[in-house]
Amino acid sequence: MTETLKKFATWNDRNTFKLGESTIIPHFDGETCWEKSHPTFISKKRKVILTCPRKVGHSSIRYYLHQQNEMFNDDWIWIEDEYRNPESWLEQKEYRSFVESVYAENNRKVIIGAPQSHHNNKNGHLINAEIVALGSERCIECFGEYNKWDYAKELAPDWICSKEYDMTPPFQTLPYFDDWTSYLIVRDPWDRFKSGLITEMDNGIGSPWVYDIIGHTEEGWEKYYNTAKRMLYFCDPEWLLFGGLDGIQMNHTFILSRPLWEGKSMFDVYDKLIHYRHNIDYEIQEGSGRLVPTIDSMKDSAGVIDVLVDLEFVDSTIVETHQNERPMEMHAHTHMNITPTIRQSAIDELEKDEDLKEWWSTCREYVDLDYNSLKSNQQKFKNT
Repeated sequence: MTETLKKFATWNDRNTFKLGESTIIPHFDGETCWEKSHPTFISKKRKVILTCPRKVGHSSIRYYLHQQNEMFNDDWIWIEDEYRNPESWLEQKEYRSFVESVYAENNRKVIIGAPQSHHNNKNGHLINAEIVALGSERCIECFGEYNKWDYAKELAPDWICSKEYDMTPPFQTLPYFDDWTSYLIVRDPWDRFKSGLITEMDNGIGSPWVYDIIGHTEEGWEKYYNTAKRMLYFCDPEWLLFGGLDGIQMNHTFILSRPLWEGKSMFDVYDKLIHYRHNIDYEIQEGSGRLVPTIDSMKDSAGVIDVLVDLEFVDSTIVETHQNERPMEMHAHTHMNITPTIRQSAIDELEKDEDLKEWWSTCREYVDLDYNSLKSNQQKFKNT
């Protein structure tokens, strides 16, 4: 208990940092810092950044990288909690250089809807930041069209005028990472969106998946389907794909091509792309009639973990231990992103629903931004 209080107090009483004549409190959680929205792992000894967006196996990868650290005294770090601040994993000289590069002239961006009285050179938060007007040519050039602030402006124009978006540079665009290699795990964008959509519906106040157990009956399917349909009908696609009006609510479905940073998407900036793969077969479970993953198919494929073994990010011993010694636990480790088949069936049917035709069309339009970004970066995929 005392340690949790200490951590909280430390986070809310961070040390100031002298930058020239100014005093700042460094922070690294701005809107465009992709590490905030998409789980990211680093290994200093390998000089590697590994980013695994949600619904692309990040839970499995967290588990395996943890086992790599435990069994082989490795140095993988998940950029989360106190590790969002690089001071926790950099030497003091490295950290100073890191902060200076983040806070270099015009490197950070602050998007504003309208000038405010506190936008002046005495505001320590705005030191050296480039002030970018919402909707301006510079804003579109740097971050691209179709972003959460565009959506917010349509819904709440007065509110957006007083809102500021602090944009922090993605880590691998900073000089410290010049000689590092960055990897991004990529799943088919539409497939990932639908899987993430199911997860976000699972996280809702009134989840349709509560009817899983009776979904195979006529009455159960009606409740199942109509609850899911109602939830989609009243949820704006922009909320799912770009973010809410403030903060991160539905990051399992966020597209990777927005926001851009200096006109480049994650697909453009990352050095190498890794195919996400899931080779799973199903069988009908005796008694319940439900489809479940087969143990044999889970033994035959560790999914994207196999690629991490090839890259020597994870030792094969860890995979072999869980596949051979505890195969029944595979669902809890290497294949955590399996979507129950009945939920996939509900989404497939909802895609054909005429009442949701416009809704799905809008989603497709936004997800196509990811496909367009991928087209020009196909050469970055590893052949594994």
